[in-house]
Amino acid sequence: MQLAHVSRHVTQDMILAIDPGDLNRDGAPKSEWRGRVRDGDTGEIVGGYPLMTVVARDVRRGKTLPLLTRLNTPRRTAFRSENHDILSVMDEVSRHIRKDLLWVIDRGGDRGILWDAWIRCERQVLVRAANQRYWCWRDRHKTAQQIARELPLKHQGQLRRGGPRVRFGITRVMLREHPDSPLWMIVVRHDRPEPLVLVTTRPVRGRRQGERMIHAYMDRWACEEGYRFTKQGFALESVPARRFTTLQNLVALASLAWGLLPVWQDRDSCLIRSSRRQKPDKALKFPFYSLLKGWQNLFRGARVLFWSLWRKRKPRSLIDDLFARNGSLATGPG
Repeated sequence: MQLAHVSRHVTQDMILAIDPGDLNRDGAPKSEWRGRVRDGDTGEIVGGYPLMTVVARDVRRGKTLPLLTRLNTPRRTAFRSENHDILSVMDEVSRHIRKDLLWVIDRGGDRGILWDAWIRCERQVLVRAANQRYWCWRDRHKTAQQIARELPLKHQGQLRRGGPRVRFGITRVMLREHPDSPLWMIVVRHDRPEPLVLVTTRPVRGRRQGERMIHAYMDRWACEEGYRFTKQGFALESVPARRFTTLQNLVALASLAWGLLPVWQDRDSCLIRSSRRQKPDKALKFPFYSLLKGWQNLFRGARVLFWSLWRKRKPRSLIDDLFARNGSLATGPG
């Protein structure tokens, strides 16, 4: 229901960010079918469940639309693999969104099984290279970081809109398994020890298209912030529930509630003013925490606002006036 409703607001200028996250239930050892996951905040292996989130992000306007959040567990017999979950989620979202949008995923998406599926179905994806494979480049086989050290960085652009300028280069590479399917690699030299290396199935020609790809990847943080908001905004990691079906339903309800908030992110500045967590002179990058707190403050005051109405004495029933005690119609004094 959420995906069908929100997908109508997805435009051609948006990107689709997908992120395999986690629901940390290490403090609830009796949770049904609990497995082992990597906590994205601490990096530790804890008890919990895989959590898959997809958002649509308008890079220019900074607007986020939550599309889908799915909770799974590897201990169920129906579970196949995380790769299968990623592909099935992408297929489900694509059935509702008929536009050929760009999918953006972090280095966890640099897997041979995923590349095979994306190239076979001609899906447009942008992936951060994990430096764990060899790419065919200029009749040689090199890793992503080896290519990054040799590639001339001919272009300049911004890592983020309004941010400092960085140098980057664009080149064409192929997978050894798909020598006839060209891919485009973007190498960005920024303030980290290793360059940022992105690979996409969408042709990249020139500085502007390369800079758009960089902005698209940097804006995928909205997906990470999205599933973190789903967990923290609705306290899903600490809820006292044991059954896996209950947790799935709670995740679905939290995702549905999050899906209602985008309606207000461009309309009701009153909610944001009353609960914003950033300085007033700064634009909100991710307004959902403030929107959620604003609604919580509103409904917290509803008991005071409507208490007198709820406690008001009910009016006398007209049945007593309409019928006499013996069951016949009551007659007037005349």
